[in-house]
Amino acid sequence: MAVSVLSFMISGCASKQVSLVEKNQVTIEKQGSEKVRILSTDVYQQDGQVWAYGLLEQKGLGAGAVKTHVDIRVVAPDGLVSYETISDDVYVPGYRVGKGIHWKRFKSQLPEKLLEGSQVTMTVHSGEHQPKEDKS
Repeated sequence: MAVSVLSFMISGCASKQVSLVEKNQVTIEKQGSEKVRILSTDVYQQDGQVWAYGLLEQKGLGAGAVKTHVDIRVVAPDGLVSYETISDDVYVPGYRVGKGIHWKRFKSQLPEKLLEGSQVTMTVHSGEHQPKEDKS
C-alpha cells in the first residue's frame, strides 16, 4: 500500500490559504463539550505551514465567558496517532441577543507534512490535563 506524504512548498511572501479538507487530503472529526460546540473547522496550509482552525460557540444562553481549549490529534491512515497538540486557552463569550460576536476562533500549528488520508480530531476540553505516565 503506497501512502503519499503531503509536502507543500509555495514560493513568495504571502500565499493564500489552501484547505486540505476541500482537497480531500485530510478529514476532520469534531467533538464539542457540554457547554461549548465547534461551529466550523478546517485544516489549511499557508506559507509552508499547516494549521488546524475553528470557531467555538457556547451552547444555550451563557451568562459569562467559558474558558476552554481544543485537543487536536492527527491519526494516520494506519490508525496510529502521528501528532497531538492542545490549542491555547480560549474564552468563549456567552450568547446575548444583539450584543455582538458570540463565537471565538482557535488555531494551532500542525506538522508541515501530514500523511494523505489522515484524520484530524478536534475535541473541546475544559480543565487541566493529567501528565502522561512514563512507561519506561
